[in-house]
Amino acid sequence: AHWTTAISFCVLAVSGTIILFGKHVLLPVIGYTMFAWLTALSKNLHNFLAPLFIVSLLVMIIIYVKDNLPEKGDMAWFLGAFAMFWSGKHVASGRFNAGEKAYFWIGVVALCITLSVTGVIMLFPNFDQVRTTMQQANVIHAACAVIMILFALGHIYVGTIGVEGAYGNMRDGVTDETWAREHHELWYNDVKSGKVAAKSGAAPQIQH
Repeated sequence: AHWTTAISFCVLAVSGTIILFGKHVLLPVIGYTMFAWLTALSKNLHNFLAPLFIVSLLVMIIIYVKDNLPEKGDMAWFLGAFAMFWSGKHVASGRFNAGEKAYFWIGVVALCITLSVTGVIMLFPNFDQVRTTMQQANVIHAACAVIMILFALGHIYVGTIGVEGAYGNMRDGVTDETWAREHHELWYNDVKSGKVAAKSGAAPQIQH
């Protein structure tokens, strides 16, 4: 679910950016013929991948929502998050830290659902929506898309080169005990005590 959502989002982000800014950025550089071909390709990719993104997004929200509910340690994570960058000391967190939860609720839930709804309004002009409604949806869609792309760039950075070991965990679905204890100590303690299962499938499992 995560990979399908992530890959489809990246394609939608690139194709949407070309549609939104290409006339002003790419056209003067690559010329009319290449730009026309690229824009047509982007439009088709955007339109046909959008339903896949919407379905995978809803599945991912259902899978991850339980572990992204607010907890009492979340505020402590926010207070210690900035110090973590220069001290290297990780703040104890559950399966998902407060930063990941903020990304989930603001980015994945609020922004991506807004993108999905406004996208459907524009993609299927057969719900008796008037032209003004579609124009308004276009503006909201573009604004939310730009914000979400910026969010996603930060998310991708942290999940790849920003935090050592994070990409391997996401790729394999398994993390070792040392990494889990260093980065998600509260979750690690819950798993070790038997309070929660190590293998639930919604996030990296702990490899003993």
